[in-house]
Amino acid sequence: MSARMNLASSLCRLLFGVVVAAVAFVSTAIAHEIRPAYLQIDAMAANRYKVVWRTPMLSGMRLPIALRFPQSVRNVTEPAERELPDSLVETRVIETDGGGLAGKRVEFVGLQATITDVLVRVHLLDGTVETTMIHPSQPFLEFAATRSPLDAAKVYFVSGFQHILLGVDHLLFVFGLLFIVRSRWMLVKTITAFTVAHSITLAIATLGKVEIPALPLNAMIALSILFLGPEIVRVWRGQTSFTIRHPWIVSFAFGLLHGFGFASGLTALG
Repeated sequence: MSARMNLASSLCRLLFGVVVAAVAFVSTAIAHEIRPAYLQIDAMAANRYKVVWRTPMLSGMRLPIALRFPQSVRNVTEPAERELPDSLVETRVIETDGGGLAGKRVEFVGLQATITDVLVRVHLLDGTVETTMIHPSQPFLEFAATRSPLDAAKVYFVSGFQHILLGVDHLLFVFGLLFIVRSRWMLVKTITAFTVAHSITLAIATLGKVEIPALPLNAMIALSILFLGPEIVRVWRGQTSFTIRHPWIVSFAFGLLHGFGFASGLTALG
């Protein structure tokens, strides 16, 4: 019996160590997460556009990505830069030689050497909004016919799906819950609660109703994963707690927090 208890205790310590190490990894991953670059072009007149170019910053350094317009495009105003905590924003007004942007190509010099993408949104005079995602494998954009709303929705859906798959913080939290849940029905309730809470704060945050600074938000998300460590150890020891008895309540509470984290990934796209 004593040998069993020692083995269980050793396994608990090992599992707890894995969770703590995972949290440290998540914290580092979050801190070094590279947001997409963002280009917004607003039509002001037939051949005149306001350009907002935002590039992410990593460890205080701007990612080496530069805009290159064709020679037929000239600056009406020189680029004005503004530094934000996580990005550098450049604003200018440009003018084309006629025909607007149709047939023009914008190049993102240096994008091919990074692991980030560029979200491009173009607001036309008729109110149409075109949305495109540019990847390092094809670091340029050719303006052609107007894209449908379905194309724009596809861009956000794919970006959101990628954020979920690469969001180790969200996945690790759900994975930790699996060690606590004791029945299939409770598992369904717990995952559903997390999803509902996640969706609530995602909607609130993307509508701009609530904003939480990235640094404390990331710290709280990391702590939510760390919170599960002792609970997992209690399960292994045959003990109980409020979290073990009602995991769906805890899942809902922390799901609200993780929803803000996911929203920050989408709102960073513009």
